[in-house]
Amino acid sequence: MPRRSRKKARVELNVTDHRHCEVCGKVIPPGEKYCSPKCEEKAAKERQSMERLRKVWIAMIIIFIALMIVPYLFQMLGG
Repeated sequence: MPRRSRKKARVELNVTDHRHCEVCGKVIPPGEKYCSPKCEEKAAKERQSMERLRKVWIAMIIIFIALMIVPYLFQMLGG
């Protein structure tokens, strides 16, 4: 029984060079990142929010490590 080749047909589309807005996904020219100032503001707020969250996580990790180490320091110092 011969095996059939499962080659998929290629379809060529005439799509002009473009990008998509990082916030809403609309089609924009290749040199742009955002489709409007509104989307740019949303992206900036999102970046600030993520940066704040990252700083909170780092602070929590530092506090956790300090709480793990401090009791051993007191014990070593004779406390």
